[in-house]
Amino acid sequence: MSGYVLDDLALIAGLTDDGAEYHRRELSRLLAAAIDRRPAIAIPALCLASAAVRRPAIAGHLAELVTGGPIGAIEIVGLSRTALVAQLRTEHPRLSWPALHAASTAATIRVPIVTIDPARYADTAVEAIPL
Repeated sequence: MSGYVLDDLALIAGLTDDGAEYHRRELSRLLAAAIDRRPAIAIPALCLASAAVRRPAIAGHLAELVTGGPIGAIEIVGLSRTALVAQLRTEHPRLSWPALHAASTAATIRVPIVTIDPARYADTAVEAIPL
């Protein structure tokens, strides 16, 4: 898979009034590109849950995009017990669960994380790029 993982910070900045207009435009551009069969988007379920706490309508909006778009364009990724999740949790105990889920997803599918805080992932083995 080529594409990106969206973390909770990117979702909150891009889909709520907490972010700048720039964040909203960039997230919209990434989602539209995924629907147009360009780089796919993976959204870890814990990142979606965290963002939906801030604005519940986010869950429904993303569900519409997932089910209305082409297969595989945008995917909500579940959390499973894996050796990688255990390793990341041990090595980065202060990393929040949404960030840990984003890091494990990105490492598994070998794509960068899109976030508004790339420093959050500084000591992990994943690439993080700003929204």
